[in-house]
Parts: sequence; structure tokens; C-alpha cells
Amino acid sequence: MNKTQLGNLLLVLFLGLLSGAVAGVVLDRLFNTNILSKFLFPNPLSFELYIIKIDLQLTPASIIGLIASGYLAFRK
Repeated sequence: MNKTQLGNLLLVLFLGLLSGAVAGVVLDRLFNTNILSKFLFPNPLSFELYIIKIDLQLTPASIIGLIASGYLAFRK
């Protein structure tokens, strides 16, 4: 696996994580529940760079999206 393939794989996994989180919020609002968008950690994981601060909070839907995108990426 070269650098290009690794970069593409990480991009696909990140986009799967984001799309799973968005789909979970939409489904929770559609069915009026709070199962898929419930936070797994009490505090977000935060990375603070000089100017930029990144907070990462995982939900069950985002993990489902990560697993689904990983399956689709590795199934070839």
C-alpha cells in the first residue's frame, strides 16, 4: 500500500464517520429518539493546535458509518 492508497483510505474512513453521524441525527429526528446520536464519552476528545481547536465526539451512528465505509473500502 503506497501513500496515495493510504491517503484515500483515510479519507474514505473519515467521510464514513461523518456521514454516519449525519445519518444518525437525521434518523433520530425522524423517529423522535435519541439512540444513534447519544455521545459515547462524557467529554469530547480535543486537539488544540496553535490557532485551531478540534473537538471529536463519537456516537453509535458514527461508528456504524466508520465500519460500513471500512467494509466497502476493503471489500475489493
